[in-house]
Amino acid sequence: MRSRIGEEARYDSLLYQALKRNVEALERDLEKDTRSALAWMVADRVLDFRFALPRGKLDGDFHDKFGVFTDSEGNRVSFNGSYNDSIQGLRNYESIKVFVSWKPEYADLVKSDVERFERLWDNLDPNVRVFEMPEAAREHILRLRTNERPYPEPEWMKLHSAQESTITYQPAHPFVPPQIVLRDYQVKGVESWFERHCKGFLEMATGSGKTITALAASARLYEREKQLAVIVAVPYQHLVDQWDAEASAFGYRSVLAYQSTATWIDDLNHQIIEYNAGYRDFISVITTHTTFIGREFQNSIARLQKSTLLIADEAHHLGAERSRQNYPEQIAYRLALSATPDRWFDEEGTEALRAYFGETVFVFSLADAIGICLTPYYYYPHLVELTTDELGSYAQISEQIARLMGRNDEKSQDRLKMLLIKRADLMNKAANKLPCLSELVDQEQEMKHTLFYCAPGQIDEVTKMLGLEKGILLSQFTNRESAKERRELLEGFDSGHWQALVAMHCLDEGVDVPSTKNAYILASSGNPREFIQRRGRILRRAEGKKYAVIHDLVTVPTSAPQESSPTFASERSIMRHELQRFKEFANLAINKHQALDVIWGIVAQYGMLDF
Repeated sequence: MRSRIGEEARYDSLLYQALKRNVEALERDLEKDTRSALAWMVADRVLDFRFALPRGKLDGDFHDKFGVFTDSEGNRVSFNGSYNDSIQGLRNYESIKVFVSWKPEYADLVKSDVERFERLWDNLDPNVRVFEMPEAAREHILRLRTNERPYPEPEWMKLHSAQESTITYQPAHPFVPPQIVLRDYQVKGVESWFERHCKGFLEMATGSGKTITALAASARLYEREKQLAVIVAVPYQHLVDQWDAEASAFGYRSVLAYQSTATWIDDLNHQIIEYNAGYRDFISVITTHTTFIGREFQNSIARLQKSTLLIADEAHHLGAERSRQNYPEQIAYRLALSATPDRWFDEEGTEALRAYFGETVFVFSLADAIGICLTPYYYYPHLVELTTDELGSYAQISEQIARLMGRNDEKSQDRLKMLLIKRADLMNKAANKLPCLSELVDQEQEMKHTLFYCAPGQIDEVTKMLGLEKGILLSQFTNRESAKERRELLEGFDSGHWQALVAMHCLDEGVDVPSTKNAYILASSGNPREFIQRRGRILRRAEGKKYAVIHDLVTVPTSAPQESSPTFASERSIMRHELQRFKEFANLAINKHQALDVIWGIVAQYGMLDF
């Protein structure tokens, strides 16, 4: 059995041998007037070619001869066979059968021919691979026009010519559009990446224009290489569409590879064949991380033989064990984008990412971005006390955590992770958070463009309280909504139709909500990536937005254990870790010292005076 890559290589060779043979045959065998007329019909889109190669069960040539004619009223004529109108053909034994749709006895035969033709034309027959005509081959045919057009110019061509005269042509290769002026830090990011031989991370704050910076880098690389294949891998499906929208302004005409393989695999393979053969000097594909590491996609891109660039958006996701087993080593140029490249509690994954993509070549932090491309903000932490029952559970879990902290065996580490998650869940869902939130909402004079971040098991309760009790016009934003519903929700939020959105993790990466002015954080993990991404989305600029306001409901135990307690050292270590989000948010806030004063008592209790 042939390997998949071997099959694709076979298609490459057969297809381009057939293309060359057929185009040369047109020029050699047809009379001058005939080939000129044929070329005019190709130029005017009256006639189109596709090329069929056997596959699957078939291992010979495509010899079938049949066709369908349709008039403006839907009447159809189909034929099977051929009659060769030549001297040699007159000596052969040949036949042709013709059927018409308006005769009932032939209607089913015509319908069957129509369905078979459309199945072949659309590349849906499992035993035949159908390719569209490459642009270079089409251009070769157009050069065969030696006479004037032998028929009146079609009306649609007149309209097309008129439209083209009013449309600025954009070539199918990457370029920086004139309406986009790169910021100084974006130019520096591109230069730094080139200085490191076009490998490495751009560590840029959420909202600072990583996408535009990467597209500009691809344009410069194309200028240098004169040919380029670009693969963009993103974590979520909606980001494929977002990248496509931005990349189209940079001259991209991308294959979108996600969802069903059947919708993109042939188009991608076809473009790779043309790129390798020199018929195209630029191709691009935008895909999800899941599709990117899949066998079908990996087999396709393994056939790329010329300059190739991989752009990995939110590249930290590709450090997972399954992903790092599928890094395409043959790709020479690699650009990784992330505000937080290092994976939380995954040193091995972080090392694998750095080994493949390279080290960070440029940093533009959130502190750098505020006031340039992000808005300033006020930060108000609100301490929430645990109930008596919650405090008992907290102490019990903390004791178990303390006993496991010094152990390095796998079983103990797995148990420790479970306990840390259990304790974080207890603090995220603390019962006193809802009364605290209720009081804060009552103090708002106007509720508008507001986000509420909740824990998964908390969102329905928060929605009920805000919607039914407070009368706020809001909607949930979760992974239960379709892509279309999410777009409509975000549009309604931007326009002010929805006063608020109640969300979970799905607003952390890749969803733009620049109109957000207020945010209430009821739940968050200690993962720096989560709260850095979340804050970056809240601080995106929008018209009329001078600053943002962040309310953070921080659950902490009301008192620390005695310093002599066996749990004190481990609890202090855990508390230091859990207060990192608070420190990160407070240090860059307009009201930094006011925010720090709120937590000073807890810091003093645990003796963290260096906090």
